[in-house]
Amino acid sequence: MNKEILIQEFDSLMKVLDHIQEEQSIVKRKLNVLLESTVMLDFLVWAEELLQQILNRETAIVLLRKDIIVFKKSVTTKKTIAIYVGLTQNKLFKKFKEQVLYLENEFSDWKLEADEKLEGAKMNPSNVISIPE
Repeated sequence: MNKEILIQEFDSLMKVLDHIQEEQSIVKRKLNVLLESTVMLDFLVWAEELLQQILNRETAIVLLRKDIIVFKKSVTTKKTIAIYVGLTQNKLFKKFKEQVLYLENEFSDWKLEADEKLEGAKMNPSNVISIPE
């Protein structure tokens, strides 16, 4: 794989992680607004579990981002302009790419369900029954 292409791929992975964090922050803000105006026990339990899911994902993103940055530095510090990564490095890059894709897909499904619940909770907090996973 060409060094420039690999660097572009790294940047693309980082943009996906940034996007997930930004969108997750939006969900967190919506949830905080609802928490400020709602004190129903069922809703609070749901909200706490939702916040825990957010924290878990944020931790996964931070750890994955650090691993990608370290790997990117190892690739970008090579002296040659056009390098070709070895089998081990290629496998590692594919692993990172798969992890980011998994996070992106899992997050998209989770966000859709969370948004529906948050919108429903705005209208009627007692409608919050199941927790998005």
